Amino acid sequence: MNLVAYSLVALVTLAGAAVVLSARETMRLVIGLGAFLLGMAGLYLYHGMALLAASQVFLYVGGVLVLFIFAIMALRRDPDGRARIAVRFDLGAAAVCAGLFVLLVVCLAPLAPFAGPGSGFTLEQSGALLLGDYLVQFEIVGVLLLVALVAALSMTGGGEDR
Repeated sequence: MNLVAYSLVALVTLAGAAVVLSARETMRLVIGLGAFLLGMAGLYLYHGMALLAASQVFLYVGGVLVLFIFAIMALRRDPDGRARIAVRFDLGAAAVCAGLFVLLVVCLAPLAPFAGPGSGFTLEQSGALLLGDYLVQFEIVGVLLLVALVAALSMTGGGEDR
């Protein structure tokens, strides 16, 4: 039963990510992002992180996704009335993303024994570890995610078509 639940949640997450990567229509991209974010919340819940799953749903699905929908309403429209979005694949951007992924995995690898339902750690103990012994790794992950956000904004050129 656990394997079926995990497989279903993983499938929803991967399908949402695939839709985000391949969507040419803006609303399909947002729906794919919503499926991906809900799938991530399901994975958090599967691993026993109920607070993180609830935060994922409220902050990202309920907040960021709604913000994206408002941003889509402000986008330029093509002659058919649909929001215009260009899907581009850049090998350099893919290399940067892969590098950031490797750095995140390296930074978070020491925390693996403390995660999951079988770890025996409470939320207070996990918070004490993140803000104590592993504060440097926690801050590095935050900086890497900020760099990724700034890089994504700079690659889009502030909404100007190239």
